[in-house]
Amino acid sequence: MGKMWTILKIMVKMQLSMAGKSNSEKAGYGFLFVFMIPFGILILYTLNTMIGTLYTNLSPTGNENVILGLLFVFITFIFIFVSLSTVLSSFYFAEDVESFIALPFHPYQIVIGKSAIPFLSLYGINTILLLPSLVFYGIHSESGLLYYLFAIIIWLITPVLPFVATAIVVMFIMRFANISKNKDRTKVIVGLLGFAFAIGINVLLRLDSEGSNGAGMTELITEQNALLSLVTKFFPNAYLSSITLTDPNSITGLSFLLLLLGVAVLSIILFMTVGQQWYFKGVLGLSGGKRSTFKGTDLTKQTKKKSLLYSLWQKEIKTILRTPTFFTQIVVQSLFFPLFIVIILLLEGNGSLSDMATMINGWADKTKLLTLFAFTIIGLGINPASFSSISRDGKSWFNHLYLPITPNTVIMSKLLVSFFLNGLSLIILSVVVLFFLNVPWGIWSLWFIASLCVSWVTSIIGLLLDLYQPKMNWTDEREVFKGRMIGLFAIGIDVIVFGVLLVILWFAPIFSNTASTSLFLFSYLLICVGIGQWYLRKMTKDKYTSVI
Repeated sequence: MGKMWTILKIMVKMQLSMAGKSNSEKAGYGFLFVFMIPFGILILYTLNTMIGTLYTNLSPTGNENVILGLLFVFITFIFIFVSLSTVLSSFYFAEDVESFIALPFHPYQIVIGKSAIPFLSLYGINTILLLPSLVFYGIHSESGLLYYLFAIIIWLITPVLPFVATAIVVMFIMRFANISKNKDRTKVIVGLLGFAFAIGINVLLRLDSEGSNGAGMTELITEQNALLSLVTKFFPNAYLSSITLTDPNSITGLSFLLLLLGVAVLSIILFMTVGQQWYFKGVLGLSGGKRSTFKGTDLTKQTKKKSLLYSLWQKEIKTILRTPTFFTQIVVQSLFFPLFIVIILLLEGNGSLSDMATMINGWADKTKLLTLFAFTIIGLGINPASFSSISRDGKSWFNHLYLPITPNTVIMSKLLVSFFLNGLSLIILSVVVLFFLNVPWGIWSLWFIASLCVSWVTSIIGLLLDLYQPKMNWTDEREVFKGRMIGLFAIGIDVIVFGVLLVILWFAPIFSNTASTSLFLFSYLLICVGIGQWYLRKMTKDKYTSVI
């Protein structure tokens, strides 16, 4: 127990210590704290309003516990999605992983230590979302003291089961799939699991709800806890938690609470047992090489002369695809929104799509163009590939200073990576715009070209911010994205640059038709592109050799 506590403290200090951080980073944390105050108030107000509205509508039928069910399903889904990335990064792909193997610790002790930071991140989400929601529900339901006592206990144990289940699945996959010859392929496949999980759960819930319409829904409403059972069908822990808090004064509520506590304890024991048996076997496969047969055709293909810019771009893409944290934080986040929209529309009935397309086609062409343009800015925003461009290289950045490659070429290759990923998202969204919403080809062309310009400008903004304040001395890829204000700054600049443009085009009387709107829109965007390119070259000249 003493060793486990020691390694736990060491790993927490390694991740959370402020030692070695610059004054600007410390100031950034302070600014983040100040910024979170109004943001936190907004979250609390939104949660209270939603819960109050749902309670008012559901309490007459006795189905108010569905609010708790939805809440626990939502938070469980978030925990699994977050845990997938953090477990992979912390357990297997952090730079300090193999250094712990030689130390006198059991595998389960290292696994517990490695779980500290991922678990703290879950409790951060738990505190922001679940805790105030349970309090608000208690206020609206006028619950007694026992409800709040049970709520605190459930709040403490809620992250355990999703985290343990995700970690065990990951250790199983890494134990049997992450052999040396499949190392890179396994990283990509495991990184895709979070994306597939998010889409799959939505599909299951929607398909299940489609079979519960009409008379079936009436039966669900009238039968006690039937609607709750439907909502929590794929999440037993959510059902148990909901019933516990619905009837805290009953034997059922106490029994379910004890059952939840027992499941939490057993899951921790199972987690330690699996870690003891599988963890080292998965880690030891990380450092192996790939054994392959020499082929003359492969040598010719690999040594064929290529464009230097293309080669650098290809290297950046491979780095992102082969690093699970980069893959989930960049590729999955970039493509999740457009693919999610497509799948939702595919699951909708033809009638709903026809009604939506009819409504949009009834708008004026200017309204269509500006609505699609605003949707692109909100939906795509700042690509994480842009504001991690320099930081992704970490300590290996200094290799660029010794290679016979011009700084502008290196920076351009990083810019093209972000632009390429935004382009993929725009192509997917184009399918929605053209074939689901039946937007005319002329409006689509204007929107697509304008969106490409926006993508180029937002890529420059993110790259400039990362070039100005990169994070190079990271030991874990998550540190490139975690605890940095750069994403918020990028979004803020994005809103200022394009928000002003939208307000002018929407409300200025001079822009009453599509022609004048398009002319001003593209003129503004071309000016932004020109200014961005000029300032990027200037920043490259000033900062390239002094990146620290």
